[in-house]
Amino acid sequence: MTVSSGLLASSALIAIPTVFVAALAYSRWGSKGALLALIVITGAGLLGLVRLALAPPGSSNPVWPIALMIIGIIGINGINGIIATLVPYAAESYPLRIRARATGWIATCTKGGGLIAQLLSLLGLVPPLFMAALLILLPVVVSLVLVWRYCAETRGRDLRELERSGAT
Repeated sequence: MTVSSGLLASSALIAIPTVFVAALAYSRWGSKGALLALIVITGAGLLGLVRLALAPPGSSNPVWPIALMIIGIIGINGINGIIATLVPYAAESYPLRIRARATGWIATCTKGGGLIAQLLSLLGLVPPLFMAALLILLPVVVSLVLVWRYCAETRGRDLRELERSGAT
């Protein structure tokens, strides 16, 4: 637990270099590729937390699972890496006539999820680490499949062409 607490306290030291890595990924792989990478990193961190919860106390090192969670979840500038990629990707993906409203709804829903998580924490309704990681892992895996399958790549494409083609 001491290692975990120290790592969480030093998360800015991990998050700051992640800004440059995320910017590089976004420019090289595009918004869809960067989003997929952050989802995979988050999923790997969650799997590490599940493994950590199942291991006998003191037998596993929590540094890597927690570091992956910091990179995948906190990721970019101390905010949620997935959200930081999802919102601009949504702005690139929706048709112009509904772009602002759709992007606003996405931002609102993601912030609402964070508020609900904090409320559950305040009320003491957060499940143990193992259950929480499993509960979060399911939508992470589903989102990975859905983004991979249905999201259009916007890198190097004219957004008007994406709108005309219906690739949104």
